[in-house]
Amino acid sequence: MKIGTFAKLFHVTTDTVRYYIELGLLIPDKKNIHYQMNQLCLDDMAFITELKKFHFSLQEIHHVLSYRRVTNFSDHEDIDYYNNLLIDKKNQLIKEKDDISNAILSIEKAVQSSSPSSSEMNFTGIPFSFVHLFYCPKCHVPLEMKNVTIKEGYIHTGSLTCNCGYHAAIEEGIIITSNLYETSPYPSYFYDKETIQELNPSMINLFEKSNLWLQKVLQNADLKNKLIVETNVDAVVSLPKYIDLLETSAYYVFSGYSLAMLKKLKKRIERMNSKLNVLYILNSDLNLPLKPHCIDVFVDSFTANDFSLLNPQFPIHVLNNYFHSSSTIVGGYSYYDSSAKSLKNITALYPNSHEHILYPKYLEENLSVNGFEITQNEYLGYCTEPGIFFDYHVMNEKFHMQMYMARVKQ
Repeated sequence: MKIGTFAKLFHVTTDTVRYYIELGLLIPDKKNIHYQMNQLCLDDMAFITELKKFHFSLQEIHHVLSYRRVTNFSDHEDIDYYNNLLIDKKNQLIKEKDDISNAILSIEKAVQSSSPSSSEMNFTGIPFSFVHLFYCPKCHVPLEMKNVTIKEGYIHTGSLTCNCGYHAAIEEGIIITSNLYETSPYPSYFYDKETIQELNPSMINLFEKSNLWLQKVLQNADLKNKLIVETNVDAVVSLPKYIDLLETSAYYVFSGYSLAMLKKLKKRIERMNSKLNVLYILNSDLNLPLKPHCIDVFVDSFTANDFSLLNPQFPIHVLNNYFHSSSTIVGGYSYYDSSAKSLKNITALYPNSHEHILYPKYLEENLSVNGFEITQNEYLGYCTEPGIFFDYHVMNEKFHMQMYMARVKQ
């Protein structure tokens, strides 16, 4: 849809639409030099229009829209948070002139009901379809399952063991490996309202663009009966935003550092589609209890950034044994210009990091060393103030973001 048609639909000027695009309130597609307004723009503009009726400022709307983009208002915490924002605005309007009373009534009608009741929740465990994939990451032989409890067709508790001494527990349908950080190195900010507020809206816009890019790529891929793995879910988790739009016969694996985060992620996906084949693994070093050469698609939700910030290794090198000749990697990578002062801060703050992390050529060079080549690449833009969690960032330096697809070299 062209900007002119879009503007008429919402009774605004084209200048207003362009201004919203500049602010990051709308994220259209771009063909050559022309914007094409997509379904996301329609949904966001409808939400913006509603919030404007409630007398929210554009700055406030950007804040609420950023929160909705991250959480989708999918559970009671998100809805309660939104309700509280609406109620605070109502109290503010009550103190103002009588001519905004209609806006107050609109807000009263708009306050959302509570989240789905517990009776609507579907609790799952490990699907049996994953059992044949459980292998020792040291010996590369099938793991033995012991003390298993099964409920409603899912494995809920038990253990995975190997003769070499490897051991992993199964608790509440989540595999808990023994190679863990004492605490998660990340604040799990993508699902916590306190930490989301510390991210710059411009940074959230870049992450939203990255999610849209990944969604389009995966929707165009043949994922039937494929194994799709996403790690780094504590810091950035992409698939759950649109997993219900992807191939239902695929097998999905999520790995992260924080048990609390995995449980929260599990509940969200169960609420979206409890019939999906999903496996959750608590792990820190990417040595996953999975069969060699089993990964068909690896979703690099900035794992190359975050894993190498804490480890001197490139994550694809650690995972290389899990790939096969037709494996695909799709994901994102952030970087600085090679002269950036932020790069020196990384060395000082993270002495165990990879020596070239966040350098422009880090991703391409290390993919090549590990047998992959980039076949698709798109630059999304940059942010000069990503937020306080990027503690190495020097103000006003460009924090670039790009998306890519890579395949095994032929």
